[in-house]
Amino acid sequence: MPVSNFEDIEKKIWAEEKRYLMKHISLSLVRSKALKIGDYTLASGKKSPYYVDLRQSISDPIAMDWIANALARIVANEIGRSKVDKIMGVPTAGVPFATLVSQKLAIPMLYYRKERKEHGVRKKVEGDMERNDRIVMIDDLITTGRSVIEAAVAAREQGGIVSELVVLLDREQKGKDYLRSQNIEPHVLFNISEAFDWLREVELLGAADYQTIMAYIETEKNNATLPA
Repeated sequence: MPVSNFEDIEKKIWAEEKRYLMKHISLSLVRSKALKIGDYTLASGKKSPYYVDLRQSISDPIAMDWIANALARIVANEIGRSKVDKIMGVPTAGVPFATLVSQKLAIPMLYYRKERKEHGVRKKVEGDMERNDRIVMIDDLITTGRSVIEAAVAAREQGGIVSELVVLLDREQKGKDYLRSQNIEPHVLFNISEAFDWLREVELLGAADYQTIMAYIETEKNNATLPA
């Protein structure tokens, strides 16, 4: 069998594995009440008919383990363990996930602090980072991408090479486009619409809520603007 066929098979296997992980983690988000349906205001000030609070998952050890395993599998399959020197958590939700991924892959961890310390060495990236370290950022989800870029800029200013982000899900509000415009490639387990399609299929989401949410997602896809 030609090598290219083996590569195609590996890609198909990984795509099916990602779909399996999406299903299981979507159910975990419902069980742990991390996925909420209603009327919410996002950090950007925009209204949303749903909210994903992945910080809720830190109180569910089983959900945390599934999420961390999924993020670690993305690093292994889409980036390559040998191409990563450091894992960096984006505050605040990304830090506990980065901690677990660091342990699972045996890759040293860093984390970004939004406020620079006014004592000691006054770093904005904590941990043992060396110049030209290849850093993979870990966060919970993508909305606008602003917080990720802030962390990337801080690491780059300290000499790190930052070009990859791994997250659980994308809210599909053009955040991935913004990240790519800043030379960050996002690696995402699933788009939020995939999760809602699955939850509707297994009757864990009502028809009216599903229609409202999917209309909102489609509007955001078409109308969201990239940060200035």
